Amino acid sequence: MPSSRDYDFKLDWSVVREASLGPGDEGVLVTEKNRRLFARWMAAGHGEWMVPRDSFDIVELGALVGSLCVHDRDEDQDDYLCRVCGSDVAGDIGIDLTGRLMSTYPDLFREAVRAGYDRALATRRPFVAVHLLVRTERASLYPREEARVLHEGLILPVTRSGRGIDCFITHVARLPASALAGDATVGSTCPNGIA
Repeated sequence: MPSSRDYDFKLDWSVVREASLGPGDEGVLVTEKNRRLFARWMAAGHGEWMVPRDSFDIVELGALVGSLCVHDRDEDQDDYLCRVCGSDVAGDIGIDLTGRLMSTYPDLFREAVRAGYDRALATRRPFVAVHLLVRTERASLYPREEARVLHEGLILPVTRSGRGIDCFITHVARLPASALAGDATVGSTCPNGIA
C-alpha cells in the first residue's frame, strides 16, 4: 500500500465547521441529502445510539452511491479500513481509497478525517464536518492548484455485530463556494490544514 508521500499531489484540508449531532440537530446540515440520511439514521436507531448497519440498503441509497464511503473499524490496528469510496469522492480528492487503511491517506487529509471518525466512535453520534479541500500538484517550481472543493461530510456510526460501533457510513456532499458565504475560511487562498 502506498504511503502518504507516494502521491503526486498535496491535499490541504481545512476544517470550516464541525459538530456531533443528536436529536433535533438536522438544521446544522447544509444539504438536503445529508438531512434525509441523518433522519433515516435517527429513525433506524429507535432512539438508541446503536444503529444496525443493515438498516442502510445500498439499493435504497442508489442515488447517493457515488458520494458514499463505508469504513470498518479495525480494533487490532487502531485504524479504519475503507471498504467503499464513491467515485465522486475519489474524483474530488484524486484517490480511490477503497481497500486502504486510513493510516495510508495523505497527511493532513488523514488527520482531519481520522479526527471525525474517532469522535463518532467515542460519542456514538453522527458527526458532520465541512471541509475546504485544495489539491495542489507536488512540484518544486510553481505548483499548480488542481482542485478547490467544499465538502459537507456526514459520518453515521453503525454496528454490524450489535456489540459496538464497528462500521461507518459517510456521505460526502459537494457544496458550492457560496453555501457558506461570509465564512472567511471558505475563500482562503492559504488553507491551514487543520483548524
